[in-house]
Amino acid sequence: MTSLAPVKLLLVVPAYFPDSYGGAERQALILSEALGATGVDVTLVAPTTSKTAPLLEVTSFGRIERCRVKAYPNLGGRHFLDFLKWTLWFYWRYSGQSHRGSSIYIFHSRLHAFGPVLAGMRRNSRILVKLGGGGGASEFDALRSKKYFYGKWIEKLLLKRVNKFVSNSRQITDELLLLGVPDARIAQFHNGVVVPDDKIIDASLHLRTGASFIYAGRLREDKRPQVLYDAALALLKAGKFNPTLVLLGDGPEAERLANLETTKKYLNNFEFPGFKGDVYPNLLRCDFFLSASMREGQSNALLEAMSAGLIPVVYAASGVKDVITHGVNGFIVPQSSPSAFIEAMTVAMCLDRNERVRMATKAREFAKSHISIDRIASLTLDLLQHDGQGQS
Repeated sequence: MTSLAPVKLLLVVPAYFPDSYGGAERQALILSEALGATGVDVTLVAPTTSKTAPLLEVTSFGRIERCRVKAYPNLGGRHFLDFLKWTLWFYWRYSGQSHRGSSIYIFHSRLHAFGPVLAGMRRNSRILVKLGGGGGASEFDALRSKKYFYGKWIEKLLLKRVNKFVSNSRQITDELLLLGVPDARIAQFHNGVVVPDDKIIDASLHLRTGASFIYAGRLREDKRPQVLYDAALALLKAGKFNPTLVLLGDGPEAERLANLETTKKYLNNFEFPGFKGDVYPNLLRCDFFLSASMREGQSNALLEAMSAGLIPVVYAASGVKDVITHGVNGFIVPQSSPSAFIEAMTVAMCLDRNERVRMATKAREFAKSHISIDRIASLTLDLLQHDGQGQS
């Protein structure tokens, strides 16, 4: 990728490291690094509730700048003053001459987007918004449901003033069209991942057992790790299979599930490694990626697993059908229930070695062709420079 002219970008996220370690934060980091490698000057901007996080951090791609608040701006309501502080801070800091010519790329259409949009309007900047969810996770529904008037008002402002909405699933695109956003203002392409080297993947495929499953992400109730745990436990109790389940990540469900008596009984079958900045060492030793979450945009963890040659066994959340063809490069589970996952995991463990390698290779090939972070950075740069459609 090469840029036609120097590009300056303000990339705005609702939270960032060290406050939060989710998919959006990871996506912001690797996209900033990939864009920075092409010569784009990136300023990653985020609120922080941390008392120790640096307000300015120099990076390889440019810099990270933070605004210290007591509560995240997205919360609104009784935290309105923090929303107001963030909005005014962003507007006055980034609407001046020193940032003229910078495009603004906002992750998620929530309350934190208000200040960046106002700053962009003042200096006539190009404004992009990447939506984080569709269906039950729709961010516009979340804005609309805010108790006070400003949620609906900000929704209307975004729909009117944003130059380009970046959608990572057909479902999100369809919802934007229903809201009256014309197709010309929508760019649909996947999230991106760092794709491991082929030699690493090939070596790992020969070591996999055919019965190892992993979930990677936040271990919270809304991600439904209990469903995966119950399915694995039922298969262990039945005695026909001997699956292992790695629940990788942190959150309140990690400690609760790890301390169950059944976990202690099947100590060799359940693992809780905690949060890992690099998920690939844990992914590469597993056969299948699991997710029962019903509220997703497009799961970064799913895409990383596919890039590592894991076979997805996942509930049909938003964005899943855009990357998985059932029975070809993964399995789409119709219900987020233990019984549905027991059935799908049984089918997966019954695959012979050749079938597993075939499906794993298909998942990997999709990742290399469609979701490498360099490809996604190229599509993003096209939006910033040429008003490209960005269709994958």
